[in-house]
Amino acid sequence: MDLAEQYHCSKATIIRMVETIEVSGVAEIISGIEETGRRKGSRWYQLKNLPGTPHIGLTQNEVEKLAQCRDLLEHLLPEGIERVISEGIAKVATLMEKAEKRGETIASKAKRVVWGRIDYTPFQKHIECLLRAIPAHTACAVEYRIPGHEAKAHDFVPVRFTAENDALNIDGWNVNGKGTPEIRFPMTLAVHRILACSSTRRMLTECPVLPSRGGVSGLPGREGFPVRIAFIADYSGFIRERVWSEGQEVVELADGVVELRFQAGDEEELLRWALSFGSGAELLEPEHLRYLMREEVLEMMRYYASNEESVE
Repeated sequence: MDLAEQYHCSKATIIRMVETIEVSGVAEIISGIEETGRRKGSRWYQLKNLPGTPHIGLTQNEVEKLAQCRDLLEHLLPEGIERVISEGIAKVATLMEKAEKRGETIASKAKRVVWGRIDYTPFQKHIECLLRAIPAHTACAVEYRIPGHEAKAHDFVPVRFTAENDALNIDGWNVNGKGTPEIRFPMTLAVHRILACSSTRRMLTECPVLPSRGGVSGLPGREGFPVRIAFIADYSGFIRERVWSEGQEVVELADGVVELRFQAGDEEELLRWALSFGSGAELLEPEHLRYLMREEVLEMMRYYASNEESVE
């Protein structure tokens, strides 16, 4: 069987894998050209362990779990980065003991289905720039725009990528724009809202740990506030099955209604989330957000009111 067919990849990928093995020194590869038979003229490869080289073996289960992680995260990855990961897993699969199982092991067996997903392919250069900057704590010049606002320039030291609500964010430090970088405050940027990103020669000599969210929904570093929301029975199972913040409490009420008590860190995010349940959720506390929720609902009612109806 041809290697490209066995591993479900191109011949160019096989050649790169062979070169990687040769350069790594893990094993010696002997190759030649078939002189007879049906495959006459085809190149063959034979793997030969080097004397004294320790043997590293991976189980089928280990490689399969790597492939599963790839499949479940591919919607957050640009095509180029996803391809690099797939090729890397194919190379890792060469360390499996059972060669005949490699193809089925790295084949896709999972998929994250996302409605309204973000295509991160146009942002691959930004992602790679930020990835290179993280280990050295390099400041990046970032142009960033929030919908409905003017674009702003930030000097930003990236620390880590985070995935939240099927979107890719980058957490880091906002720093001053000249001279030796000095930390101003923690910042989280949505990757798909970055218009431009370039690394500078300015680096933090010490990069402190970002403040913990402390089990609070919203951006890191924000102080949480207590929230109470009641959910009808149709949503009670959904609410009970998930962790919304550390230290949360789910209280059973009458008729299958549950009350979720937790900490939130962003008022606008909380309102949007509560509204997503429609009439299935009632925001009980805090009182000032309950008032804002009422105003939002009244505004929505104006959209749907007929000419004869009035909304007060």
